[in-house]
Amino acid sequence: MTTEEFSNEFDTLLNSYALSPNKYGMESSPLTIELDEYEKSVFLTKAQEDIVISLYNGKNPTGDSFEKTEEIRRYLSDLVKTYTTTKDTSSTNTGINSDSIFFSLPDDLWFITYESVRFSGEGCLNGEEVPVIPTTQDDITRSIRDPFRRPNNKRALRLDLGNNKVEIITSLGDSIDRYLVRYVTKPDPIILVNLPDVLSINGVKARTECKLNPAIHRSILERAVQLALLSRTTNITKQ
Repeated sequence: MTTEEFSNEFDTLLNSYALSPNKYGMESSPLTIELDEYEKSVFLTKAQEDIVISLYNGKNPTGDSFEKTEEIRRYLSDLVKTYTTTKDTSSTNTGINSDSIFFSLPDDLWFITYESVRFSGEGCLNGEEVPVIPTTQDDITRSIRDPFRRPNNKRALRLDLGNNKVEIITSLGDSIDRYLVRYVTKPDPIILVNLPDVLSINGVKARTECKLNPAIHRSILERAVQLALLSRTTNITKQ
């Protein structure tokens, strides 16, 4: 769906609803909502983000999530990126233990779908990739003490520190030479027209097409119209 199609169908769908403000318990005459292209772009962008989140975590009518079905992975495939990095030598953070290593994550990371670290050096672990398991500040101490969950040469733990920094905890910290992350990035906004200098959406001013799979464009449009209606009234009836 092009930006022009999004705009025209947004108007058509939006104005197929009659609005009854229900002021003082009395119904008024149906109203027509008029939105400019910037307002429609804001609703479309918010709807797109809502749809992506619901598809990723499975909080949608089908209950299917990114991890469960190939169909959902195809819908979000254009948002999946792979990032590799070496340890952050500029970090001044103190680690959970002496084998902690710090890494910086990309600014556009939204959800991590897979992560691993690679061992280097001499011995049988050279070049070995092991999965990274996320943990929390509350759970890290229990994880380290638990023989079935603590880091070893088969797994590492990841602790989020904020500001796109993470602490990777392993049993062989000095031997880690790479951290790999596959992740879902936040989608570009949907902007129907070039915006004036005083306006932007997520830092973008230029007209921007929806880059997601066309199969979910209709869902984005319908969600955007719902958001627009909810922002203007609490009493909606279909004409």
